[in-house]
Amino acid sequence: MKLSILLVAPAALSAAGVAIKPAQLDPPYCPPREVTASQLQTIFQEAIRKLFIDRNGTQYAIDHLAEDYIQRNPYALSGRDNTIVNLAFVSPQTVNFTILNTALQGNTGFVHYKMELAGEQKPTVVVDVMRFNGSCIQEHWDVMQQRPDDATNPLEMW
Repeated sequence: MKLSILLVAPAALSAAGVAIKPAQLDPPYCPPREVTASQLQTIFQEAIRKLFIDRNGTQYAIDHLAEDYIQRNPYALSGRDNTIVNLAFVSPQTVNFTILNTALQGNTGFVHYKMELAGEQKPTVVVDVMRFNGSCIQEHWDVMQQRPDDATNPLEMW
């Protein structure tokens, strides 16, 4: 039985303790494709940078959201195109995000942040939860809250 060197070489390198670097992925990440845990972490951090640091909601959506993206926020429709419209307001002039916590476990990431909208007196604390399908964000949930005027707890929300 003959085996191709292309089939045997990766296994031999792996057995010898030589790390095999996964193929580099470039945006857009949709349609979804298989990724390693390390690649997914990189993609997640890139998505966070585009939306919360660069404040470019359109590029975030184009590069990271599935066309059939599922939106669980009751005030927004599903679908990448709808989300592009919903995030069009996001810019350095309209919103400031302060990221408080992020995590990625398995195929689910979350971002906990303070959102300050231009013209709003009170900031909003938000947690976004994103489910990945391979390289692509497939589903989203969020919880948002402003500090009420009659708050009993004196602690800040962030």
